[in-house]
Amino acid sequence: MARKGITVYLPRELEEEVQKLAKAEHRSDSSIIAEAVRMRFTRGPDAHAEAQARESARIAGRLDKVVGESLILKETLLLFVRVWLEHNPPVDEAIEESAAASAEARFERFLDMVAHGLQPGGSVANGELSAAPIGADGTEARP
Repeated sequence: MARKGITVYLPRELEEEVQKLAKAEHRSDSSIIAEAVRMRFTRGPDAHAEAQARESARIAGRLDKVVGESLILKETLLLFVRVWLEHNPPVDEAIEESAAASAEARFERFLDMVAHGLQPGGSVANGELSAAPIGADGTEARP
């Protein structure tokens, strides 16, 4: 009986693995590949759907973890702001303008620090920033 053949091109590393297995089991490369294809088809059509369901469940679990961690970060930030507002006195009207200028400069520096922390490999938490601190007048304080 004549057999039709299918030519299969495998990546080099996969081809080497097939050849090693065939040599170890004293079989042909074709029989190893045929067995793998046969196993794929005997698993049934639901095997792919089951694998996708497992992957979706894994991704959903990781997403739930990320959402939970972001909620913790949000609550931490809100608590910090609340404590900061409760324990800092209001600004005296006589220095309101200079305080606003200082606040603007400090806010700009804060944005620079956030931008640095968001860059690949950068982190504000590690204390990697070497910039001079901002003084009360909004300029960099010199030692």
